[in-house]
Amino acid sequence: MNSEDLTDILIEALEVFVNHIIYVRGLYPEQIFKKRRVYNVPVYVSIFPSLNSYILNVLKAARSLQQQGELECVLLQFYHDEVPLNECYKFDIKQLQQFIDVPEREEAELPMLHDRFLIDFEQELRSSLYKLAERLKPLEKLPKGAKFKVSLNTTQEAFVKFSHNPYYQDFPWLCDHLKLEQEKRVISLLPLTHLYSIGLILNLEIF
Repeated sequence: MNSEDLTDILIEALEVFVNHIIYVRGLYPEQIFKKRRVYNVPVYVSIFPSLNSYILNVLKAARSLQQQGELECVLLQFYHDEVPLNECYKFDIKQLQQFIDVPEREEAELPMLHDRFLIDFEQELRSSLYKLAERLKPLEKLPKGAKFKVSLNTTQEAFVKFSHNPYYQDFPWLCDHLKLEQEKRVISLLPLTHLYSIGLILNLEIF
């Protein structure tokens, strides 16, 4: 499995999880979500144009960084009145790097590379979505008017190159200075799920 194939699978999994979290947390009315199947897994995805455009542009940027090996993690943060809420979802991408372009002689040691038809991946994705929904049920309801944003963690050098790329000028990115402050007051880190097939770990961080 080459890096491009693995990146495409990763980005689609991120799209599924972002939509799923937003749906389960009731951030928007259920009417703007439609049920469809992804890798033979039933999921709810947004059909609202502006929301879809935002998610699409975020994932386009994530894909570009991942292809260059410069994407460390993806953060989905809820906030209200411009103030971050104590709920953040961290997709650990660094775990994925060890599976990219593995030498043929070492492939036998990595079962995930033999999942040619993504059967194991489908089962893991279905199980992960179910477990995620169950673990999010006890959380308090988000305040009315809450919003969300997605941050991409990368290197400073990659950010500078990315911000000057004309291909992304219609969707500019800014440096998030709140992250450093949040990291100092993390009080809990709850593992939510792990997609071993593509080396993706999803954690829930409570600040």
